[in-house]
Amino acid sequence: MPISTTERMTYLAEITPVQQLHVCESALFSAIRSHMRALFFAVHLPDGDLRENESAQVLRMEMMKWLTSPLMPDVSFLQVCGLADETRTRRQWGEDVAREVAVLKGLISRYREEGSVLNAEFIRVFCDLTGEFGQERIKIWCHPNERDLFRELLEGLTELDDQAFLCSLGDYRSCSPTDALIRFGPLRMRGWARTPESLITSPAYRRLVRFVWKGLADEEGFAEDPVLPTHNYLPNMKVERCTVSGDSSTVPFLLAKEPDDDLAYFAKTKSAVRGLQRGVLVEFSDDYGVLLRPGSGLLVFSPRRKDTDAIDYRQISDVEEGDYLLIHDADADLGEVSVDAAKAPLAAVWKTALADTYRRQPSLCVQKMEAAGIALLDLRRAAQSWMDMSGTVIHAPQSRNHFQALLTSVLDPDLIPPRNVNEEVIPGWRLAWAEVASSRVIAVQNGVLESAIVNEQLVAELRKEIGHLRDLVLMAAEYRHLLSPESGLTGNVAFHQVISISPGFAALPEEFGKPMKMLVAEQYRGDPGDDSLCA
Repeated sequence: MPISTTERMTYLAEITPVQQLHVCESALFSAIRSHMRALFFAVHLPDGDLRENESAQVLRMEMMKWLTSPLMPDVSFLQVCGLADETRTRRQWGEDVAREVAVLKGLISRYREEGSVLNAEFIRVFCDLTGEFGQERIKIWCHPNERDLFRELLEGLTELDDQAFLCSLGDYRSCSPTDALIRFGPLRMRGWARTPESLITSPAYRRLVRFVWKGLADEEGFAEDPVLPTHNYLPNMKVERCTVSGDSSTVPFLLAKEPDDDLAYFAKTKSAVRGLQRGVLVEFSDDYGVLLRPGSGLLVFSPRRKDTDAIDYRQISDVEEGDYLLIHDADADLGEVSVDAAKAPLAAVWKTALADTYRRQPSLCVQKMEAAGIALLDLRRAAQSWMDMSGTVIHAPQSRNHFQALLTSVLDPDLIPPRNVNEEVIPGWRLAWAEVASSRVIAVQNGVLESAIVNEQLVAELRKEIGHLRDLVLMAAEYRHLLSPESGLTGNVAFHQVISISPGFAALPEEFGKPMKMLVAEQYRGDPGDDSLCA
């Protein structure tokens, strides 16, 4: 349970939090950073879109991970961004890019042999903290996917269960005060190193132990008091700072001038794409996620809740880590609403005329359609579809202009007489189009109603099995449930465990709602304050 405000205030009154900052520098890692920037600059197209800059974005994201976590550089990322094959790289990108890739491979190979000074410092400090406070009094703030990186670093020394990690603001608020909180990377309000300001403004620890690469600064204004901007909690915290150096041997590579901050440098290289819409990234296990609009309504299973409302539709803002997002293809046979021919007399007229025209001379009919500007790939199939009177809508051209051309240029323009309505002469084709539009509105309304019926029935059926589902779902991060025929529904429901929810994304509308690899999803991570990217 979250600790109360009174408990937290009492705790703060008794202690004075201290920040223990370990700044690590490595000539070898600096060389890798320098050549990664050079490689990025060589393949990045400033005016290109996200797809054209896919290789550059892979480089960018890999670099962010190296700078803010214990992840060791590995040349496997070159395969992902299409730079692993030397011949192909030289042919596609040129000699300079091929040379940078070769240098990076050598540097990374050597770095993996020698090890990371930052990781070595973490291991040393963690052992010291364990001896001082005990392991149960130490917490690590990280992304859920990074927990195994810390476990690998401490393999053979100790074992860390999930309780040793804090991966969300909810985890932090519900955690009892601890002696040491460990954090990798700088403190930022946005972007890759985004950190809740509550870690500083509402400390629940005696000591904040941070490991940061040289050159990565905390964001200016981080943890400012919202009421008194002149007061900032972070600079007022006592700091015990030490610098740790590695790589005693020289690095025989020419280094470009290292910028003040790699994270800031790469943040400025985002592809500026108009028409993007703000979104939230919901991350699942197995390195998958889905982008959703901030106001999305979702079918969710919250296993922590014991009532039947554990399965219900909720806003994305009410979804928490550990919940399960339910993605389904449920359907029901509710019958079909057919077009009432008596209410669409004009459709019968022009459909009959089209059928006669097409059957007499199919090729001539198609030629007239082309000449009239009806630009469709398969005009023969389109004409055959438009003749059909069955179904829930009046089959007709989707475009109003195409419909006008069909009735006035392909068929007889006097086929449907005009009508005088309120002293305005309405041409026949517009009267016929009104029937088509009306049938589509009715079809949409029927579709919305059917969807609501299916959703209501789906929730009712899942709630009947909530106890059984709870046992099955908690055994895996993803579970697929087959709907029984007795429910009146067909299809499957996939239960995806939510491991993180991150705002600050922007993507084109067609990218929302589609499960995608995190490598793809991270390309849409943006600065929430950058309105130039969003529609």
